[in-house]
Amino acid sequence: MIDLHVHSTASDGSYTPQQIMALAADAGVKAISITDHDTIDGIKAISARMGHGPVELMSGVEISCDPPLDGLSSSSLHILGYGFSVYDSGLNQLLDQLKVAREQRNPRIVEQLCLLGFDISIEEVEKACGGGQAGRPHIAQVMVDKGYVDSFDKAFDLYLAKGKPAYVDKFRVSCKTAIQVIHDAGGVAVLAHPGLIKEEKSRRLEQLIIELISYGLDGLEVYYTDHSEDQVSRLMSLARQNDLAVTGGSDFHGTFNKGVDLGTGKGNLNIGFNVFHRLKARIDEMRRVNLSHDILMKNCGHRFKDVSLLTQALCHRSFLNENPKYAKQDNERLEFLGDAVLGLCIGQLLMAHHPAKKEGELSKLRSLLVSESGLADIARKIDLGRFIMLGRGERLSNGHEKNSILSDTFEALVAAIYLDAGFETVFNLIQDLFASRLVQEEKQTLHRDFKSALQEYVQETGSPAPVYCLDNESGPDHDKTFEVVLDIFDTRVRGIGKTKKSAEQDCARNALDLVNR
Repeated sequence: MIDLHVHSTASDGSYTPQQIMALAADAGVKAISITDHDTIDGIKAISARMGHGPVELMSGVEISCDPPLDGLSSSSLHILGYGFSVYDSGLNQLLDQLKVAREQRNPRIVEQLCLLGFDISIEEVEKACGGGQAGRPHIAQVMVDKGYVDSFDKAFDLYLAKGKPAYVDKFRVSCKTAIQVIHDAGGVAVLAHPGLIKEEKSRRLEQLIIELISYGLDGLEVYYTDHSEDQVSRLMSLARQNDLAVTGGSDFHGTFNKGVDLGTGKGNLNIGFNVFHRLKARIDEMRRVNLSHDILMKNCGHRFKDVSLLTQALCHRSFLNENPKYAKQDNERLEFLGDAVLGLCIGQLLMAHHPAKKEGELSKLRSLLVSESGLADIARKIDLGRFIMLGRGERLSNGHEKNSILSDTFEALVAAIYLDAGFETVFNLIQDLFASRLVQEEKQTLHRDFKSALQEYVQETGSPAPVYCLDNESGPDHDKTFEVVLDIFDTRVRGIGKTKKSAEQDCARNALDLVNR
């Protein structure tokens, strides 16, 4: 059983993404997609779990769009996106725009309700959403909690639905734009719950689907808890006639949609895993056929003269083992060169940013910036993962999200840019990509309490409490350097600093680095 249409607190649901995953596991759901309205904050919060655990997770979103045909009774259509990269800049920019529009809409709805005599504040609505993205369901919940209406549905039927006294229309993107953005992010676009469209029984639904297909629509949500058997049959026929993918889901909203359970909907859903398998195959095929390096070159800020260098940088050894004719060699030699180029660039940047720091301090900062996790974060920033060519095993194990693969490929990309355009170009790109990290790491280093973190760690593991001993001090009285040692985990760890306290913090950080290797 799968469920590809679920909402969390990131939009209109009443459960966090983590709670959704736990509920899915308890319900026997094998695969899930959290498709929040106009946001992917929820899916980002648990993106590391994609491809892992008892419940397989697929990225998802539900975008509200303007109907493309004149005269449709629906005020909006919902386009579902599946399997896209959560790091795509175009998708994130569009969703940020929709988030701002929603935030501007909520106060106007609350204002309308106040004019109708209700005592409701926007602060109460934001509290009801629990830190997620507030919307009409949360306004309705406040109305129920304060006794103004006796049910969630009544709030919509009497005040919040289209045509009712407190309704405020919202900004929507065109279906064409939504589908294109989903495609550019590497996903497939699906028309949500077509059986709820009022023209469903007429030829207008077919006209609508044909119009959406001309924009690139990839699928129909055939299985839906409010679809009748006749509707499922008709929609399945439309999907087959037009070579569209078939998806399905409960539209679970937790307490905001009572009577609809995750996985089973209103008790009439039992979507087979084959639907999920076919959808994944369609996404993989689309990526294989449509993957454009233009997006990556735009993201990293360099257009290659010799594209073969980029091809090699993206070729993981697991892919070349299965596809020996794809390239002459994998990216490991470039990775070796990129490590050296990156180290030189970061070293030069640190020297310029911190003219007063000594060699030891600069080395610490550089190690933080070029650590595996640090480089993986930069790789995600440019959405590198989805362009890496991986073998089948690595793809199935979500290899494009592994820190080791992302950091290694980023180093290979650095080398490829260096060979293609020279040091000045690659240095400028590294400077741009690492600008915020340079500031962030320095602040974290200054304010991070490593001694407390180490104390907590030894308490949790039952190890002896750390005892710091001054081992050496050097330099004149006005500029002393202190060296502290700590015997822990059967190893002697050292730390240096301009004060005893900073030396102890440095020592504790080195000890934590030791246990985190």
